[in-house]
Amino acid sequence: MPRLKTKRFLRVKLDMVNRCQLRCIMCHFAHPDFVESMDDMDRPLLEKIAADIFPIAHDVVLSSSSEPLMAPELPRALELCREYEVPFFHFSTNAMSLTRDMMRVIVQSRMPVMTISSDGATRETFEKIRKPAGWDKFLSKFELIEEVKRELDSDLPRISVTCVLMRDNIEEMPEFVRFYRKLGVTEMNFVHMGVLGGMGMDDQTLAHYPGLSNQMLAEAARVAEEVGVHLMAPLPFPETFEEDAKGEIASSDEGGGSAIVAPDTADGASSDASSIREFLDHKNREFNLAVSPRDEHHRMCYFPWYYIHVNPNGTVFPCGHWFEFSSFGDFKTQSFSEIWTGPEFREVRRQIRHLELRPVCANCTVSGMGRPDVLASFSARDKQKHQEP
Repeated sequence: MPRLKTKRFLRVKLDMVNRCQLRCIMCHFAHPDFVESMDDMDRPLLEKIAADIFPIAHDVVLSSSSEPLMAPELPRALELCREYEVPFFHFSTNAMSLTRDMMRVIVQSRMPVMTISSDGATRETFEKIRKPAGWDKFLSKFELIEEVKRELDSDLPRISVTCVLMRDNIEEMPEFVRFYRKLGVTEMNFVHMGVLGGMGMDDQTLAHYPGLSNQMLAEAARVAEEVGVHLMAPLPFPETFEEDAKGEIASSDEGGGSAIVAPDTADGASSDASSIREFLDHKNREFNLAVSPRDEHHRMCYFPWYYIHVNPNGTVFPCGHWFEFSSFGDFKTQSFSEIWTGPEFREVRRQIRHLELRPVCANCTVSGMGRPDVLASFSARDKQKHQEP
């Protein structure tokens, strides 16, 4: 196969379905107003998208907010990643639908990493959060993975685990690291919960418990170093966060600051530049954006320059935390070039450059490009209806 010479700058997230068999208590699938779609990305659309953007992608994620094992074309998507020599491709799954045959396909594709979502290290916590998943069935999937990898004599995929942090599970995090390391996990990613309006989860955000969060994550980091796990976790809350919040998590238009703008300190000076730089470098690494560490960040969010999210019907969002219904393009009728240089992407880039932020950006979640020192990063947010011009 000839080597591709196109510069690879893009991170792609691709949802091929909009379904999940679980209703985790913090997820939009559990929202009382959520209506599950039965749309699947068909093979012609998948192949069109792949031909257009896989050659310029350094990273392809075959899932974003849905369950990839429910996608009929997942095996073909793995083939396409190999055909276009994508340097890094992977997906995140709840693992409940994983079969031996599918695991063989995954191993034979030489996918580098498979990420399994779990939010507890005990039966009680896991089953409370990840409804209606069963603990025993979940643990059996780790055994299946290791069996197939041994059968095919493969060290790939490496197994990582991701966890959404909240009050119900934060005290388990040190044991979480020990527990999943024993199951063969070598990489872990912890993210703060994004609060969705109407879910009744506002009291679960760790913005209400910054001291406890910092303590548990520091201990989890110590355990990770001890047992040999690569842990990506949020940076600590600043010491003054609890006093600044005063029990209220305000949105940007309520005085909570802006999640991608350096907030002012009490004396009017901007926040410490080194901490801002460290956090933005940290988030860019976490999301595999093709942005090198730098001494100064001129943009507080790089997503609209390095990232594209594609839905099952071919429509496009500029990031995986887009709480608007606005579409930035449609691969059924447009090319990547038309979408990438179109008015929607140009406008959101302009807004970020000039810090004229729409609510979805001003209240960006910490699990996206939000900041642990800004109240708006933790404010409850609702899906916003797109207003046609």
